Amino acid sequence: MGANKIERPLVSDPRILARFQQTQRGEADAEARKLADAKSGDLRHTAGEKLEISSSARKVADMRTLVEAGRSRIEAEPEVRADRVAEAKRRLEAGVYTTAEARQRTAEQLSPVLQDLSRLLD
Repeated sequence: MGANKIERPLVSDPRILARFQQTQRGEADAEARKLADAKSGDLRHTAGEKLEISSSARKVADMRTLVEAGRSRIEAEPEVRADRVAEAKRRLEAGVYTTAEARQRTAEQLSPVLQDLSRLLD
């Protein structure tokens, strides 16, 4: 007989059936709480349980956070505007972006991104 199987004669007693259903709901609720706690980052120590997160897993989690942040920023950006792209091409061809100031500004904007990537790859 399986652990969750109720034979026909036991079902006729409503008290036994109610107790069985209550036990099943309690177990399901406990599992749901554990899953919700794990997803929310609540890693309370419970008796007999231990959780170890490897450095590789931490890096993957950090990378996932950065990717999600990047996606959010991309979604917040306006749609591509052909007139702005054409203007940027014209300025590029005219040499506007080859100045020391333009290179410095580009480096300053890329620096945080490169630092995040470097931290993830360490």
